[in-house]
Amino acid sequence: MRKIVNLMISTDPNGHGGIATVINGYSNDRFLVTNQIIHISSHSTVNSSKLRAMYLFFSCLMKVIYQGITSKIGIAHIHMASRGSYFRKAIVLRLCKLLGAKVILHLHGAEFQAFYNKESTKKKQEHICRTFDLADCVIVLSTQWMDWVQSIISKPSKVKVVYNAVPDLSLDRSQAVPSSILFLGRLGERKGVADLINAFKIVVETNPSATLLLGGDGELDEFKALAKSLGIEQNAKFLGWVAGVEKNKYLASADVYCLPSYNEGFPMGVLEAMSAGIVTVASTAGGIPDAITNEEEGLLITAGDVIALSDALIRVTSDRALNAKFVTAAKHKFDNNFSEKVVFAELDKIYAELLGS
Repeated sequence: MRKIVNLMISTDPNGHGGIATVINGYSNDRFLVTNQIIHISSHSTVNSSKLRAMYLFFSCLMKVIYQGITSKIGIAHIHMASRGSYFRKAIVLRLCKLLGAKVILHLHGAEFQAFYNKESTKKKQEHICRTFDLADCVIVLSTQWMDWVQSIISKPSKVKVVYNAVPDLSLDRSQAVPSSILFLGRLGERKGVADLINAFKIVVETNPSATLLLGGDGELDEFKALAKSLGIEQNAKFLGWVAGVEKNKYLASADVYCLPSYNEGFPMGVLEAMSAGIVTVASTAGGIPDAITNEEEGLLITAGDVIALSDALIRVTSDRALNAKFVTAAKHKFDNNFSEKVVFAELDKIYAELLGS
């Protein structure tokens, strides 16, 4: 009898982005080892030339076939976003089903609903629905995403909410800098970076010592020019992409974490802020309201409302009691809902159900 192996197929965990962070979390917690999971990369954000991308995807297909021939694939856990990621993973999913695997489709794409509704023809929408129907379980990152996916799938009960998880960040916050506002993510329109810089201009008018730290790659020159045009270039620092020890250094020193996105799945940065003991100001996009309830664990604003964003940032930087209250509530919610212990237990349950069926 062939041995049973489980596969996890995703972007390269050594690259940038939320999915890479999620996969690294699985590895660090030994979730992959415990569940006898072999990870296979289908794509990478590192040196991603077209030729290398084609090679990596072809290599992924060959590795899946090899595992299907030499072993019995129990579960293929496929992490999917929109656009190119969707089309790659739609092929991988069908291959895994052909090889007799149970398939978990783990949806991450913050813009997947827009990809479906605005960028896809009727024929492409039907293809997406068939792909979801072929999966044995569809994991989404928030209740908002669950409602939408259930509306396009023939068996809504197969859709499960499993939140992202991050490690418990026990950082030394004794040197945190008051009125230091931290953003982490790709600098672009979807993340609301222009709104944040414009709101920060108002913050500086009331608190000239406030600082804005923007950690991430993307359209740096455009946003540096915006900060300069507003006269706040001395207060706004562009860090480039930060990860690992360097990222933890900024999390330890920040007073506020801000994410005014227009679209999100379930952002890792918000969870990291909750775990690290940093108050969050964010938009209501995607799964953020599942993590932060407005006026309970932080402050939420409507994406694009620059005045509301500036008001929220001024409140949490000036009212220290309110800041501390939100931090305590957010840490409690993190421990009970988003810690690795809690989230991985949910995944273990799904794996057991699929392998036992």
